[in-house]
Amino acid sequence: MTDYSYFDIKIKLRDPDAVVLTPSLFRNCIIDSLDSFFCEEKFTLEIVKFCAQQQRVIFRVPQELHDMTCGCLELIGHYQEIPCHFQVLETSKTALDFEKLRGNEKNNEN
Repeated sequence: MTDYSYFDIKIKLRDPDAVVLTPSLFRNCIIDSLDSFFCEEKFTLEIVKFCAQQQRVIFRVPQELHDMTCGCLELIGHYQEIPCHFQVLETSKTALDFEKLRGNEKNNEN
């Protein structure tokens, strides 16, 4: 049985209207970056939740790729040739959910 790491990511785009944000394009952006930095690996990345409006994605990778994925996310500077930054909101060894996290964020604001 494979253990997984879950990532809750927010993509911050310089010009959000200039890109198409879809699960497959997001996935390809991450996979291409992982491949370019660590070309000897075959990477598995599964989108668990996706919200184009919030520009957020929850995905999972095998636990042994956690550190490589964290390092790679910090180095990605473009999405569809538009400057961007990937903000890691949370990582976990258990499944993450937007709704649960949004509730926690509202509680922290009060």
